[in-house]
Amino acid sequence: MDRNRSNSRLMKDFKVCLNGLVKLLRPILPRVLGCSFVYLLEAACSLAFVWYSKRVVDIATGLLDASLNRNVFIMVILMVAQIGFRIFSKRIEGEVSVKAKLDIRKRAFDKALSSSWNGRDKYHSADVVNRLEEDIRVVSEFLCVSLPSAVVTIVQLIAAATMLFIFSSKLAWIIIWIMPVAVVAARLYFKKLRALSSDIRTLDGRIQGHIQEHLQSRILIKTLGAEKMVGDKLDKLQHDELSKTRTRLDYSAISRFFMQAGFSAGYLTAFLWGVYGLRDGSVTYGLMVAFLQLVGQVQRPVASLASYIPAFIKALSSEVRLLDIDEMKNDATQGQRILSGALSVSVKNLCFSYENGTKVFDDFSCDFESGELTAVCGPTGKGKSTLAALILGVLKPNSGSITISNKKENIPVGMDTRGNFMYVPQGNSLLSGTIKENLLLARPNATEEELADVLHCAAADFVFDLPLGIDTQCSEVGKGLSEGQCQRIAIARALLHDGGILILDESTSALDPATEMTVLERLHERYYHSKTIICITHRVAVADLADHVISL
Repeated sequence: MDRNRSNSRLMKDFKVCLNGLVKLLRPILPRVLGCSFVYLLEAACSLAFVWYSKRVVDIATGLLDASLNRNVFIMVILMVAQIGFRIFSKRIEGEVSVKAKLDIRKRAFDKALSSSWNGRDKYHSADVVNRLEEDIRVVSEFLCVSLPSAVVTIVQLIAAATMLFIFSSKLAWIIIWIMPVAVVAARLYFKKLRALSSDIRTLDGRIQGHIQEHLQSRILIKTLGAEKMVGDKLDKLQHDELSKTRTRLDYSAISRFFMQAGFSAGYLTAFLWGVYGLRDGSVTYGLMVAFLQLVGQVQRPVASLASYIPAFIKALSSEVRLLDIDEMKNDATQGQRILSGALSVSVKNLCFSYENGTKVFDDFSCDFESGELTAVCGPTGKGKSTLAALILGVLKPNSGSITISNKKENIPVGMDTRGNFMYVPQGNSLLSGTIKENLLLARPNATEEELADVLHCAAADFVFDLPLGIDTQCSEVGKGLSEGQCQRIAIARALLHDGGILILDESTSALDPATEMTVLERLHERYYHSKTIICITHRVAVADLADHVISL
């Protein structure tokens, strides 16, 4: 019973993955068909070359009365055409594959970027990157290279087998019955190979995550003296991947053994058939040449089809991982509901728990007055940042309500109200690029005067004292600047974004007290009565400056 249920689930997953591959294929189908057409031309020239090879030998041995030079010339033309089509097909194949990879990656990236967040990321960022890189490469190469090649290979197999039947039906039947052994052998290890491929892809993502995370924190690792522990964990992960890869290679080797055995048996059969036929006069030299070439024309497609099975399995395994991204809940919205003027925030009877059961709020209520500075204080872990995420509409409450309002409207927060907020998260939130590029994320058409104004308001005038000024490069997560400098630039960036509510989530924690007070005083003075400021903090001085204090 359990086995039947497992097989049923496997087939269901198989169908879902297959439908996913078909869905990815549709937008690139014209390109794939164009590439397949060039493959077909190459295959046609190859079969025509076999035909003319037989004619040339028969003419040379006197069995056929025709122009030798003319037929040799046609053979040369066909050979040159094969080479030309092969080179051209590789050129098209490469371009189509790259375009498909870029298109699929862009769609997957947009999906991942707009996915909803429940307080904890389901996948490590490095694992998502691994899916966007390696899994998309595997899928795009299958769709643009392996799949059209397989279709053309089947056509070539049918054509070559038909020609072999015309020359000798008995030999054709023998060859055709020998080769399916490899296909049967391939079917035997299909499920196991698919499971191994999936495990290897998962391990690859974990390895990439381990490397990325510990390289980003290498100073901490050195300080803790944990280099050996981190290195040993990488060794273990890589050993697991190596072990599973070896097992997969063993299964592939068994398949190749059956394939090569079938290939050799077929060639030997055709050769001996021709030799004995020459002896008793039933086979001409030209026909034997055709036999030997046609056996290859029949066997190579079968061997190629068998080699496409691992590619298909890898593509299915990668598609499973891409479907995880595609199935992420999307919280993007078609439009934003923007309220004008200073806005107030009202939290009523709020209850919220994370998916793991951790309760954060139970019948909690508070108000943030419009146009004023409110400090949210409390010990670590009491839900200050969670409250910010709920107000932003990133998280959804289990019950209760959160609304924003001006003098005319009162609306619940959600995906369509995020445009009303200017937000500065905890930690370093700068991205790779110049300081100017980071600022323009909030307002792409901002003028130089506007950039200078928000930098001054955030006490980030130091930017203009840097050698390259506002065009100074920020490395990954703002490396190259101090954390305090990064925080001030992040505040300036938020100020460029239109919105009636500014949320600072521990956004001045890396500043010295004097600079912190300068930033908050400038913000309070600039936006008093025009914007509502919510400042999440641990510091008493900030609370003293605030118009209101909410303690959690």
